[in-house]
Amino acid sequence: MKLLYSLLLMLHITVGSAALLLFWLPALTPKGSLDHIKFGRYYANTMYIVAGSGMLICLLVLVAPLTIHGDLSNTANQAQKALNISLFAFFLMYISWLTLTSVRHGILVLRVKQARHLLRHPTHLGLLLVLITGGLALLGLGLWFNKVLHLIFGILGTIIGGQMLFYCLRRHIAPRQWWIEHLGAMIGSGIGAYTAFLTFGARQILAGAGYWQLVFWVAPGVIGALVIARLSRKYHLQFQGK
Repeated sequence: MKLLYSLLLMLHITVGSAALLLFWLPALTPKGSLDHIKFGRYYANTMYIVAGSGMLICLLVLVAPLTIHGDLSNTANQAQKALNISLFAFFLMYISWLTLTSVRHGILVLRVKQARHLLRHPTHLGLLLVLITGGLALLGLGLWFNKVLHLIFGILGTIIGGQMLFYCLRRHIAPRQWWIEHLGAMIGSGIGAYTAFLTFGARQILAGAGYWQLVFWVAPGVIGALVIARLSRKYHLQFQGK
């Protein structure tokens, strides 16, 4: 199991590093251009691999937390160690699911444009419902075990999932609203990727920072939300001719 974990982790880190760089290529190329479409496709495919491998890694940790991350030779507080490891693994698994769902939603809304009835497929709606349910579960764990990150991202994931579900089910949308939805979803996936990197990849570097770690972990979400709000308003006014 440890060997499988190590192989998946190497794949996750390698492809994840590429995804963090690829995120900026479609963002910086003219929207709708061939380069934008090409790099956007590359980014989406790498993010599917990153999210999928991340969920498998977390699943292995949840199945055998002490085997992978614990010290089996030290029997003191084994139950508490296993609980802490499992709680963090569930958090990372949810971030992976949030990233996967955001990328998929962003690609689909661009593909169907105004034909939103195609988004009401049971598979897509089911994925969004899992995102909302998982967010509520993460929120509950945060309240029960006093985990600030679980609280923050439980609320954030529930809101994001609810917004995407509402977009799929609402009766009418503004002209070219699909473009704004695509933009928000893809930036949201980038928020998930950078949050996972700072939470997991830079965890050792920030280990001694105490609650200051929260600044680094929450920063991608705050910055991304501000960018989404600004760009959404910009394009909304632009599409209305104002």
